Amino acid sequence: MTNKSELKQRAEEIRRFNRFYTKEIGVLGETLLNGPFSLTETRVLYELALRKRSTASELGHDLALDAGYLSRILRAFKRRGLIARERSVDDGRQRHIWLTRKGQETFAPLNVRARDEVARMIETLSVADQHRLLTAMGTIMRLLDRQPKKAISLNRTS
Repeated sequence: MTNKSELKQRAEEIRRFNRFYTKEIGVLGETLLNGPFSLTETRVLYELALRKRSTASELGHDLALDAGYLSRILRAFKRRGLIARERSVDDGRQRHIWLTRKGQETFAPLNVRARDEVARMIETLSVADQHRLLTAMGTIMRLLDRQPKKAISLNRTS
């Protein structure tokens, strides 16, 4: 059994890491990578880009977002012409959502920029250290994932 004092100390160490990492990846500003969107908005765009179609309830569940907050984000995306919606044939209460061409064109450079920023962050590490980092990140994900799914692999060589 874990001693409460030790548990609190470990929690503080995790918080210290979180502060370090959020600063390193640049998510503390109002927008991600000095772009036009917040971290949450960029993540919603990312999820929509990965899926052919989705629903707000699927997105909200998968991202653990408050329905009202997600609704405001989606309304803003709709006003900007980034998404399209269509009522579900199977369930009239649901609307399928997808990125429009403008949404895809808006997201693509954000995705490239994010990948390039991470590449710059790790480029000075040796290949062995890059693999150690990926292995450690995979371990963190497996240990903290409350809903275990298929094995998570960040250590891809392709």
